[in-house]
Order: sequence, then C-alpha cells, then structure tokens
Amino acid sequence: MMLPVRSERGEDAFAASIVADLKDAVSRYPGDARLDRLVRDLRDASAVLARHWATATATPHTTDRKTIRHPEVGDILLDCDVLIVPGADLRMVTYTAAAGSSGAEKLDLLRVTGGRTATALP
Repeated sequence: MMLPVRSERGEDAFAASIVADLKDAVSRYPGDARLDRLVRDLRDASAVLARHWATATATPHTTDRKTIRHPEVGDILLDCDVLIVPGADLRMVTYTAAAGSSGAEKLDLLRVTGGRTATALP
C-alpha cells in the first residue's frame, strides 16, 4: 500500500525523525501519562519505531522534503519545514513547493478547483 506521505530520505529516516521528536517531547514532559501511553502503544505497534526508540536522540524534526499523494493531482513534491518558537510549545509546519515546479503547478490547480475532480458535461 502506498503511503499518502513519503519522506525523500526514506521511510527509515522519516521514522527516526518522528521518534526523535517524540523523545524530545518526553524529555520536556517526563510526567505526562498520556504521552507515555502514546509512546508505549506506538512502540508495541511498530517494530521500526521500537528499534529507533532504543537508538534515537531527542532532537526536534525541523526539515524534510516530502511527496504528498493527492487523490486528484497525484504526487506533489514539497519542502516541509517545522518552525519552532524557543521556550514555547509552539510549532508551525509549513509545506512549500519550489516556484515553477510541477508541485507548484499542482498546488495552483488545487487552489483553482478546490480539489474537485473535473467532470465531463452531458
């Protein structure tokens, strides 16, 4: 099954960055029972996540290039940046396409069509 979002660095690198993000959250909130339960459930459900949990360091996920599979326009290559406010729990995730790229054209098409499929007139 094709995942709707893929990292340019590969699934393993993407999983490692997610685990590093989770470890960062656990280090900031060591007594959070819901966060601990989430991590435990994820480790139980995924051998890949469990493996990375044993080796990953607690660093926030800040940048990646991802391919997003959209049901109407297909794959869209986007840059993903996570903007972090120091000293706060505020993160803004931005997805952008390079100017003039096919990703930019697909995003423009989605803006114009609202993501609806064009249908033939009777």
